[in-house]
Amino acid sequence: MFIQGNKLGLLMFVTCGLVVIASLILRLPDMVGMVGVGFALFLMDIIVRLRSRILPGWLFSKEIGGYLYFIPAWIGGLVVIAINLISGLQRP
Repeated sequence: MFIQGNKLGLLMFVTCGLVVIASLILRLPDMVGMVGVGFALFLMDIIVRLRSRILPGWLFSKEIGGYLYFIPAWIGGLVVIAINLISGLQRP
């Protein structure tokens, strides 16, 4: 299986793995750790993209920030946050 993406996107996902390890060491609830991962992924990518905002298509371009397949990393971060917040709200 081959994952299509770029080196910056891969670096962002590896960095998020460090956030997960830190949340496990600190014994944080899973939801808190994963929301932290989503925020980290979102912030890393959006900062890179904001620095290039004068270029056309800066928010969705594969050449500017991180991406996995066709999804920009910042969208992936928002999806992780949303899934974990919805999951956390459904628990009694």
